Amino acid sequence: MTGILIVTHHNLAQAFMETIEMIAGKHEFLDSLGLLPSQDPESFQELILSKVHGLKTKGYDEIAVVLDLYGGTPCNQTIRLLREHQLKVIVGVNLPMMLQMTLLNTTEVSVEELAEAAIQSGREGVFDVGKSIMKLM
Repeated sequence: MTGILIVTHHNLAQAFMETIEMIAGKHEFLDSLGLLPSQDPESFQELILSKVHGLKTKGYDEIAVVLDLYGGTPCNQTIRLLREHQLKVIVGVNLPMMLQMTLLNTTEVSVEELAEAAIQSGREGVFDVGKSIMKLM
């Protein structure tokens, strides 16, 4: 099973956690962290590392970090930890992606498989619903 950490700007990560819990229940392998306006990048990196260590302490050897925006502080600070802590880093968090990761996360699914399925779900979850409905009429 993979530990999953959602890291975003401000309260978005917490909102994802609460929404996932509402739909799919609470999961010990899931954690979140949001960058607040008053935080500096280096101290935020320490918080990310603390969350990663917390998931590893719970027994999750593989850790996926899901981020909101490529090039933002949450992403940049996570990338600095990527190699040393063997993180799987995915950018572009959305709800279909997070639900897929949450529901597929079992001991039989590797972090690579989980990431691939999540990215596919995330992409498929973005479409023009009006256009799709109009085709049916």
